[in-house]
Amino acid sequence: MRQSNAAHPRPGAGLLIGSLRSTVTLGSVDAFSHSGARGDSAVAITLPRSPLILLMLLALVAGSRAETLPGGNGIQGSALNPGGRDPTLAPSATGLSLLKTTPSRSPSGLLYAWPDDIPSGLPLLPDWAFHLSTEFGTLSARRPQGNSSRHDHGDFSGGPVISFLGISAQQTGSGHYGTFTATALGREDASWQARFGRYGAYQLRLYIDRIPQLFSSQARSVFQGAGTGNLTLPNPLQAGTPAQLATALTAAPTFSLGFTRRNAGLDLEATPGRKLRLYFDYQQERKSGMRPLGTASSYPGAPTVELMEPIDYKTHKLATGLQWTEERVQANLGYSGSLFRNGVDTLSWDYPLAVAPALRRGRIDLYPDNEQHHVKLDLGAALPMGARLTGGLAWGRMTQNDALIAPTLNTGVLGNVDLTNWNTTEALSQKSAQARIDTRLAHLGATLPLFRDLTLNASFRHYEENNRTRYTALNPLTGQSGYLGLDGGIGTIVPGFLRVQTQNVPYGYRRDNTRLEGDYRLLGRTNITAAYEREATRGQYREFERIHEDTIRLAVNNRDLPWATIRLSYEEARRIGEGYRFDPNAGAYSSQALLTAPPGLAQLRKFDIANRRQQSLNGRINFMLQADMDLALSGRWRRNEYDAAYGRLNDSTTALNIEWNWQASPGASAYGHYGFERLRNRMAQINENPGGLTSGDPNAGGTAYPLDNLWHESSRDDAHHLGLGFRYAFAHATLESNFIHQVSRYRTRYDFASGGALISGTAANTAGDGMPDMRYRQQSLETSLRLAISRSTKLRFYHRYGRTRIQDWHYDGLPVVFANGAGVFLDAGPGKLSERLFGLFVQFSLDQGAALDD
Repeated sequence: MRQSNAAHPRPGAGLLIGSLRSTVTLGSVDAFSHSGARGDSAVAITLPRSPLILLMLLALVAGSRAETLPGGNGIQGSALNPGGRDPTLAPSATGLSLLKTTPSRSPSGLLYAWPDDIPSGLPLLPDWAFHLSTEFGTLSARRPQGNSSRHDHGDFSGGPVISFLGISAQQTGSGHYGTFTATALGREDASWQARFGRYGAYQLRLYIDRIPQLFSSQARSVFQGAGTGNLTLPNPLQAGTPAQLATALTAAPTFSLGFTRRNAGLDLEATPGRKLRLYFDYQQERKSGMRPLGTASSYPGAPTVELMEPIDYKTHKLATGLQWTEERVQANLGYSGSLFRNGVDTLSWDYPLAVAPALRRGRIDLYPDNEQHHVKLDLGAALPMGARLTGGLAWGRMTQNDALIAPTLNTGVLGNVDLTNWNTTEALSQKSAQARIDTRLAHLGATLPLFRDLTLNASFRHYEENNRTRYTALNPLTGQSGYLGLDGGIGTIVPGFLRVQTQNVPYGYRRDNTRLEGDYRLLGRTNITAAYEREATRGQYREFERIHEDTIRLAVNNRDLPWATIRLSYEEARRIGEGYRFDPNAGAYSSQALLTAPPGLAQLRKFDIANRRQQSLNGRINFMLQADMDLALSGRWRRNEYDAAYGRLNDSTTALNIEWNWQASPGASAYGHYGFERLRNRMAQINENPGGLTSGDPNAGGTAYPLDNLWHESSRDDAHHLGLGFRYAFAHATLESNFIHQVSRYRTRYDFASGGALISGTAANTAGDGMPDMRYRQQSLETSLRLAISRSTKLRFYHRYGRTRIQDWHYDGLPVVFANGAGVFLDAGPGKLSERLFGLFVQFSLDQGAALDD
């Protein structure tokens, strides 16, 4: 809805109001996981006795020291301990079964890792068993000057650290329990989690974590007011010269540019009876900091300015419901909601270089407050003869009603436009967004065993998305339709040079999915599956009025071989559109224009709705080389062929993975894996001929789109990933090491009919046939040696080496831009990063066995 100077991503679901660059951002709901104890018998919910209350207080105090603000998703972990695992534990010699001496396998034949040896609790109080474990120490970091210790999703800085703290208590008589775990206390990626409950009755979980996101550790800017919604320039730089701007930018101090995501939440789960389960989840996520935002003060984008967009987001997420389970009937009623709030409404800034006397400042509207609500009901019933029927209904609504801002904040006269009539909200046809999307979902499924070895599955799904957002760009002060883009930098008032969009396009659609599947057991543990699905979509505001896609799938799953399991599948889909309309949203644009240019190339097809044939092949073979070793080979191939002469022509994906796993004993294991993926893409387009636009001819080969301006581009993206690791336990020491090596190369090649297909100012004889390859290389080696001092105390020596190399031609010219003051950029781009970490940690555990031995 609001005028914006740059398109940018939005949190949550969003609506783009045509090409007005006006955004209505609606809330999103994440999937909530419900975990905890479930019991078959009805147990009354009672409060635990004093030891649990004491444990809760300890957890809250320790957590408040770590971080009292929210961030994350409740999954425990940090950069030094990604999985949040207790580092003091060792694999159990009994494995998953007391009856087997060899490792256990999954139904698909893969080896399970040796489970941890869970220590017995220390009986400090009657009927209560306690356990305490911790790891603390110090890190020493060595890295070149300019390399930051705060990386994406991790904190690798030097200094003291409590990498893990775990406290647990369990009452043997009543089944009450409590646990508290924390990682990286006091660091940027700290997290903690506490669970309290009674087995089979209820569970309460509290969690807090935080994750940093770094964009640059060497950012520079000439603006004042970083982190706020108002960026200003010092007086000498207001409408200054390129030389002044270059001098100021070079002399500006460097700073870190990024934000931190903090998350806190609680979830409660209760089973008050055999048939009923209740759950309640609440989560609050906060993001604070800055990120880069590209803008311009005129069209086609000069001078370019990179700003610090302030981030002050708060999102409340809620999920609650109940599940009812009878012997033959099951029901699930649930609600989920999301409320997004932005603490900074708009971002305004001074233009660093003079564009026009009336254009001195720019403004962009940031993401608006919004809400999302969703209610669903699912039912399932067991029928005679092994049949089953399932179904459900769901309803959702996304809304935002943010106050709109004036089309410009500048004053004066620009051409024949008096900005006084446009720099007030009285120039808007409505004062708020009044945006709303309604969704509805209904689904029905049935499973019918026709014969002993044949099962038939049928399902139907209907989904509707109804966009009720409406906006008309009409200035009541002047009676003119249209708007001012880039705070006046682009004049799009009717009649404009080209046609002007005056109404939003409320994109919405209806989609029906019908599926029929048959599963036949060919041998004892070998199944053949055949499926057919039709997807029918109707969209009022897209080029095709109706689209249907037919998909067939064949699959084989074999588990009869004693030395391997095999899974293969082939899928083919054909998408066909009906009722093609070259310009489906012409009604949203003015019919008056000084130049009757075509709205686009008539033969261009958008790849998400174009007629398409898709083929895909997937396979995986798990070899059981010996009782404690397996080897897995998997591959994936997919190709899309689009029935289009212009736009995306085809694309393909090829992937291969090799995984080796050896679980020799609880104290000895090793693994290795290699992955390769190749992405290909080919497209074609015709550049418009400015001299032929007056013809209004949208067809390829006409004066507006001559074939001399035709170009093709192909790209290939190759990625390799190698991982190796081992673990070996000596008599009083354990050595672990992991190595990761990642390499990718992105290559583009093009051809063109003539110089008219190139960007203005590019000579055909120097254009070549492609851009330089973009390369990415990352290596890391992590090693840990643990020495046992006693059963309860151990020392761990830690070392990590990491190196990253990035080559990206997009940044090759930025040093020149910095030098000549042609624009403002925060960073000259990525380059080489490296670091070494050395750590010494003490591990201590307190349990019954350790207490007796010590």
